[in-house]
Amino acid sequence: MRIMEPIIPNFKYYPVGQAVIDFSPGDFIIVETNGFAAKSIRFGQWLRYHGKKKPFAKWNHAAIIIDDKGSLIEARPTGVSYGHISEYLNDKVYVVKTNFNEQSAEQAIAAAKSYVNDGYGWFTILSIMIELVTGIKLQLSYNRSVVCSGLVAMCLWAGGVIFDANPLQMMPADLAATFKVE
Repeated sequence: MRIMEPIIPNFKYYPVGQAVIDFSPGDFIIVETNGFAAKSIRFGQWLRYHGKKKPFAKWNHAAIIIDDKGSLIEARPTGVSYGHISEYLNDKVYVVKTNFNEQSAEQAIAAAKSYVNDGYGWFTILSIMIELVTGIKLQLSYNRSVVCSGLVAMCLWAGGVIFDANPLQMMPADLAATFKVE
């Protein structure tokens, strides 16, 4: 995954048990969690990514940070809702610094808030699975639904990051590859 302007890697890793403390509104997290869904996402990304992109396939969740207290907006199977960064204390977390100016951060956060209470993008997951298995790019979705990485990508887009691919179809590995989080 590329974007129109080069991204300079700027992230911080927090291992299991270490509290996340260095972040700004408009930054985002990518996370490696456990469970069946997490393993399924990582397996699908493993199928898609080869060679130099293989290291990016280990993340399975993303969320955007919306304030300096660690509040998040994220898409989960139950829908888009507020969360908190402390919920990921038992997971490997990478905070990706966007270095947004104040206006760009406000736009990204406003975009995130516009998704709250939307549904989870199950049809998007289906279309991503079809692409992973067959290579056929097909977008299936229903109104007012999004997956976690699509939510983050759309918020980044609102903040001024322009991707050369459909942000709604992005996976956590796409975000990691775009921002060179290794």
